[in-house]
Amino acid sequence: MTEDEKKEFEEFLEWKAEKKRKEEENKAKQEEAERQVKVNAQMPQVEEEESMEFDNKQVPYSSNNKNESNNTGEKPTTFPVAFVLLISLIIFLFCICILKDCSDNNQTSSYKTESTSNNEADKERLDSLAAIDAAETKRQDSLKRAKRIDLLKNTIKIKKAHLSSPNSAGGVDAHLVWKNVSNKTIKYLNWSGYPINAVGDPVSCEVRGTIEGGGMVTGPIKPGTTYGYGTYWDCLWYNYSAKKLVLTEINIEYMDGSSININKNELKYVR
Repeated sequence: MTEDEKKEFEEFLEWKAEKKRKEEENKAKQEEAERQVKVNAQMPQVEEEESMEFDNKQVPYSSNNKNESNNTGEKPTTFPVAFVLLISLIIFLFCICILKDCSDNNQTSSYKTESTSNNEADKERLDSLAAIDAAETKRQDSLKRAKRIDLLKNTIKIKKAHLSSPNSAGGVDAHLVWKNVSNKTIKYLNWSGYPINAVGDPVSCEVRGTIEGGGMVTGPIKPGTTYGYGTYWDCLWYNYSAKKLVLTEINIEYMDGSSININKNELKYVR
């Protein structure tokens, strides 16, 4: 309830109480008028009775009796006024209670609305901060990834990785040709891989029973040097169905003691 509505409601209650009070006063005046008419109508009879009493030498009523009679007659006129005042007081107190309840409800509603608004603002602020953190994390990850890719591209460049045709026993040789594109001398290079058949399925060595194999290159391999032509790993697998070589990992150790590992997902950056 707004302040204007409260004011209108209070004015309505005051008007209603004033109207009721006037009605009670009019009713009291009407009853007094009727009572006065009755009293006036009885006055001749009272005078006759008093005259008769004087004639009979009886003691007339004292003035105190008249005053008591008048006072007794005036009592009903005061009762309605007191009753109206009591009713007005009750109505006034009732209105105060209603207005207080309305005020408390408005304050409670305002507090709840303000609390909800604050919670929503805090949630939006936290969501914004979380979004900023996520964006910053993503940016940092992108920078690290770009730096990693740039580092990988400056290690080696794989030119060829393939298998020879099976010999009479089914043995296949592994060939790996690559170039050192870094500015450091390579001390060792270790590679791992497995053979696949014509439909892309891995095949195992029928002699050793293994699928994955690999080899090692011993340096020094200086920057800009290409290695692998005329070099191969003899009969690394025995399987007539082996057609292609799939690399899975390369580890490089440099002469300065540093090293780098290139996993299967990163091999595409060195081809």
